[in-house]
Amino acid sequence: MGRGERWTDAENTLLMEMTQQGLSLDAIVKSGKFEGRTPQAIAKQIERLKLGVFVGQNKKSFVGQISKAEISGFEDFLARYVDAFNKLCEMTECTKEDLERIRLVFTAVWKYRELFREYERWEELEQRVENLAKMVEHLKEMRGGKKDESAQT
Repeated sequence: MGRGERWTDAENTLLMEMTQQGLSLDAIVKSGKFEGRTPQAIAKQIERLKLGVFVGQNKKSFVGQISKAEISGFEDFLARYVDAFNKLCEMTECTKEDLERIRLVFTAVWKYRELFREYERWEELEQRVENLAKMVEHLKEMRGGKKDESAQT
């Protein structure tokens, strides 16, 4: 149970805006906009609101900085997976951070595999619909030509 005052909607909104701008926890604290709030309280509220993870005071949140990316083929992701696995096998010692990064790569590849398969199915369905639309257009043209021929006789 917290010991400080409840966070207001205005404070939460301001905190969201500041993290979306990529400000570090240190910058947010030094801004003076959260009077009476400790750095730990601000970090905990950021965590509660799922606004970003601050490992250290200089870390920036990447929320709001994610842009549209090209969709990579599954082979690219598989190559990253193999590369991460090889690096893991070559390591004689590693930090918790190294293990967490490798775990994230493995998890991402596993999830991406499922998503990529679904994406490929949708792409195939879109192609089929497009082909059917062309066939319907062609049939309409043929039917229109036959009507013209029967009207002439």
